Amino acid sequence: MNLRLIILGPLFATTLSVYGGIDLTPSVQEYSANGMKFRQLVFNDEKRRIEYEPPQDWSFDGATNQLHLKPKKNFAEALISVAPLNKPQPLDENTVKTLEQQFVASLPVGSQFPKIEEEIANPVLLGGNASFEVTVSYQSLGEKFVRSALFVNLPDKQLTFRLSARKDDFQALHREFKVSIFSWHWIEADQAVPEAANSHKTAPAQ
Repeated sequence: MNLRLIILGPLFATTLSVYGGIDLTPSVQEYSANGMKFRQLVFNDEKRRIEYEPPQDWSFDGATNQLHLKPKKNFAEALISVAPLNKPQPLDENTVKTLEQQFVASLPVGSQFPKIEEEIANPVLLGGNASFEVTVSYQSLGEKFVRSALFVNLPDKQLTFRLSARKDDFQALHREFKVSIFSWHWIEADQAVPEAANSHKTAPAQ
């Protein structure tokens, strides 16, 4: 059985729906600071763009409504996804309870002993939008794993930042991932030109 597929597990059904204006297919820019080079991913969001700096040594692969990130640890994966909301959805008690139930239900098939380890309101205010994070431990194929999901509800869509890893690897990877989420920000169209002039866009591989 493919353990990688078990770690990823099924996605929420809503992530397969129409995803709104955000397109998570990345273009890559590089910039230098203090003599070091850094990568920055750029996504389109209708008339705006989004800039995001993934952990520097993680690989990535993006598509329209999902960005997969791969740390240098076996059986560890991160996923950023976007799904539409029919109307603004405040992260109130009922919404949080529903998200928790969906999240636990999305654990890999055959998972055992799921346990909610932590719930945090507003660990990140992405663009001033409320967020909620839940962390769950579970066991699969004799291994202990931890999975977290940070939900950010925008007016018309929901962003989810999810990380899965072995229990022993989770804390360090979670710190790296959380730092990267703080780099996520929107740039209006009239600000994009001067910003782009100060960065270097990587040419596609030949």
